[in-house]
Amino acid sequence: MTTSNQKDQPNLLHLPTKPKYSKRTFATETLRLINLRLGYYRKVLNNQSIKNEKRIKSIKAKYERDMKVRKLLNKAIKNLYN
Repeated sequence: MTTSNQKDQPNLLHLPTKPKYSKRTFATETLRLINLRLGYYRKVLNNQSIKNEKRIKSIKAKYERDMKVRKLLNKAIKNLYN
C-alpha cells in the first residue's frame, strides 16, 4: 500500500527546476538572417560578370545598411548580457 501511496503524491524532496536560461532573443534570429544576406551580397559583389551598375549599386547599399544593423545588434546583445 505504501508504494501506491507514493505514486499518487508528488515527490516533495525535489523542487521543480527552472528551465535553462536561454540567451536567444529577437536579435539572435535577426542576426542569423542578416549574416545569410551579407554572404549573398558578398558573393554577388565579388562576381565580376555582373554588368548592371544599377543592381550593383543597389546591392552595395543593402550590404552597407545590413553591416550597420549587424554592428548595432551585436552591440545590443553584448550590453544585454554583460
